[in-house]
Amino acid sequence: MGQTFSYLKKNFWLPVVAMVIPSIVACFLSTPYWEVSFVAAFDYAPYLSASQTFRILFGDSWQYFWPVVVVAIVQVFGAALVMSGIDRHFRTGRLSLRDPLRLINNSVFPIAIGVTVMSAASIVWRFLLFGLVMLVQVSAEAMAFPAGAALAVISALAVGMFIIHGLIITPMLFWAPIMFVYGYRFRDAAATSFKLIAGKKIFRGLFMPMVLLAGVQLLVGFLQAPTAVAYVVNFFVFLATNVYATVYTVLTFYGISELDRRDIEPYRNIPLPVLHNKQEKENADKQPQKPDNRQASADADGENAQNASAKPPRAVKQKKPDNNGSAKKKRTAQAAPAKKRAASKSKEQKADGDGV
Repeated sequence: MGQTFSYLKKNFWLPVVAMVIPSIVACFLSTPYWEVSFVAAFDYAPYLSASQTFRILFGDSWQYFWPVVVVAIVQVFGAALVMSGIDRHFRTGRLSLRDPLRLINNSVFPIAIGVTVMSAASIVWRFLLFGLVMLVQVSAEAMAFPAGAALAVISALAVGMFIIHGLIITPMLFWAPIMFVYGYRFRDAAATSFKLIAGKKIFRGLFMPMVLLAGVQLLVGFLQAPTAVAYVVNFFVFLATNVYATVYTVLTFYGISELDRRDIEPYRNIPLPVLHNKQEKENADKQPQKPDNRQASADADGENAQNASAKPPRAVKQKKPDNNGSAKKKRTAQAAPAKKRAASKSKEQKADGDGV
């Protein structure tokens, strides 16, 4: 709660500006915290018929449904503008309403789903409250309780039901930020919201402001203030509720999710390794690279070794055949028998001479 007021103290203008129109529309078409302030409508006479009690609890909404739809639509657009604006403030450090259509489109559908479910739950809860109030009326009247005592019991019942209702819808408040920040579907966001706030005292931050605002609304009803005063009080109660609930939801979501907030620590104070490495890479590409002699020599040695291993083996020089030598040997082989014949002929001639 203190963190929410601290944030609003410095950055109140955006949620207030975004919620002015929804609060104006709502103050003329509805009454805030009617789950509690309906007690003043009994006018100190709690013993009424069932139809009168039903009309007090539901007002004209059961006959004319369009005011409820109009109030819900403007509340959805206002909450989408506030939540998306604060989310952008936490992510970028800049708080502005620039490009409001884009801000609304960023979160309007998750918020519309959450508001629709919460509205349906509120209708069911009001029917349950109507049954309990009727039970108290019938029982107190049967036991002849004084009107003041019966009204006190109905008031205590209304406050107790209001607190339980707040406990039930507290996880629903975080469906929208889970969906538009993490991109979860509705079913996953609903399941994650209960795990996200489990064991955390989230309701305490909502309890005291809401009870105070409901007390103011109830006091105005008991005092039977003029219509103009009632409208003015309704406007400020709606405005305070809308601003506080939306800001508290986003702040608490970022806190329990442990997400970084750039509105607290700007980008210049936080090292960003991804951007830093990219910048270093760009600078390295621009600067000429100095050759590394050791690496170059190692590459050259490896290349020489590879070339040496890939060099084909030296061809063996074959001797040419010696044609002259073979012919000489052939002639010598052919001349040998002729010499032998000539020698034997000369020996025969010599022998004949000797005989004569």
